[in-house]
Amino acid sequence: MSNTVRPGRRRSVRRTIAGINVAEAVIALPFLIASYGLAERLVAAQELAGPHRVASRSVAHVAITLNMSLLIVGAAAGMVGSVIHQSMTFARSSTPGHQASWYVMRPLWSALLGSVSVIAVNTGLLSIGDETTSSAAVAVLVLTGCLAGLFTDQFLARLRRMLRPRPT
Repeated sequence: MSNTVRPGRRRSVRRTIAGINVAEAVIALPFLIASYGLAERLVAAQELAGPHRVASRSVAHVAITLNMSLLIVGAAAGMVGSVIHQSMTFARSSTPGHQASWYVMRPLWSALLGSVSVIAVNTGLLSIGDETTSSAAVAVLVLTGCLAGLFTDQFLARLRRMLRPRPT
């Protein structure tokens, strides 16, 4: 049995991967827009609620707080960044070297990584939900999540270097 792929089969695989990329983009962008809008509404609601109170919105019968909405927006931004990266990679190569499952799973990994990076930035650099809350801060978090998704491999390599034990 030969390991070569017939030309007709190669075209079929490329069409499948292209279809996956388009479907992911069609899902990811509205998800980012909706989650960003939710985060902005919750920023305003939290400002009105005042200190020591937590504002929330019900989405599909689930109460979403501002911090939860930031995780969602980070995941959406990470997914968008990953879809951009994998689409660029696919477009550059005449024969994709990745399995179709990679194209399905990568945005999920990036969504998780985007959420984690948003938490890191939010706890260290920005203060969401208190007197300094602003829509600009939410935009910085979205950008952080998207960049984490866009550069997932580089981000993970940097984390590995940072977490590697240093000789004493």
